[in-house]
Amino acid sequence: MILLKSEKRPNTAIARFLGCHKITVGEWVKRFETSGIEGLKTRPGRGRRAILQASTDLSCVRAAVERSRQRIGLARAELETELQKPFSVTTLKRFLKKTIAASNELESV
Repeated sequence: MILLKSEKRPNTAIARFLGCHKITVGEWVKRFETSGIEGLKTRPGRGRRAILQASTDLSCVRAAVERSRQRIGLARAELETELQKPFSVTTLKRFLKKTIAASNELESV
């Protein structure tokens, strides 16, 4: 987007080429002009917050999964009660995969 704009192309042509709205092009160009490359980085606080946090919920999740290793649905139900947070089995599986991958990365370093 920024490279196309540097070629003096109009926002409407860039938007049509990239499949977005011309206002989006203008906003990104303005971010680049005010902050440079740093302005194009995704800022913290964007997106939905995770339901389960590794910093606070990991020990509870580990204990529940160890108790109900073969029945993840039971572990989820126990955790919902203990943590007072509703979430799906898919959320629990995603959390486990993410934290296991992160811990494996730390061990390899």
